[in-house]
Amino acid sequence: MDIEPEVLALVQHAKRVTILTGAGVSAESGVATFRSYKEETKESLWSQYDPQKMASIDGFLENPNRVWQWYQWRRSELKTKKPNEAHKAIAKWQESKTLSSKNQNVTLITQNVDGLHQAGGSKDVIELHGNIWRNHCLQCLAEYNGEVDGVDLEEREEVIECPECGGQIRPSVVWFGEALPEQAWRDAESASYSCDLFLSVGTSSQVYPAAGLAALAKSQGATVIEINPEPTKSSVVDYCIAGKAGEVLSILNT
Repeated sequence: MDIEPEVLALVQHAKRVTILTGAGVSAESGVATFRSYKEETKESLWSQYDPQKMASIDGFLENPNRVWQWYQWRRSELKTKKPNEAHKAIAKWQESKTLSSKNQNVTLITQNVDGLHQAGGSKDVIELHGNIWRNHCLQCLAEYNGEVDGVDLEEREEVIECPECGGQIRPSVVWFGEALPEQAWRDAESASYSCDLFLSVGTSSQVYPAAGLAALAKSQGATVIEINPEPTKSSVVDYCIAGKAGEVLSILNT
């Protein structure tokens, strides 16, 4: 793959790099996106359900056990997925934080909930949409992972009550219609505001609120580069690189 020398120079000389990743990065590990969900899960019993309904507070309140079971199925599917070259390239980039012998700060923001960035070696990940491997109480917000009163949550097929308040325990992901986590959003805004290079990887750069981060970076003078198999032609983007995230990032981080 040929990448413009100008783009390579921008990457090498940037002081503060912010990377925003979306579903396209996880798709390279075989994780179904909402757009591809029906096709990729057509052999599953869950293909009859609308994923947007299942990933909503209304869907949970209507049938908590069904939504919980859907997430348990999604977790079981994700256990078969491995970090791809994009995850590994970003982790390596963060760890080294040096290119061409120049100090470089690299911040990772993701819209993905699958934890593959952490599995790929990234330690500091700003998760805008939460993490599917964590859980919390719908009512008091107490966090739960692993066992609750001696019961392994990964083995549960029905919603369990919170020992603290009796509320229902739900997956710690942001559902449609819910606000993003305040701290994660503040951190993402800060990283975007202060960077001089913003990479939008595997995401459209057009879906808000996350798309606003690229615009924020641009407003402060940062160069915005989009990496996508099919460029979105966003007016915010300075350079579009058409290709798979793993392949492109491996070249940029050399």
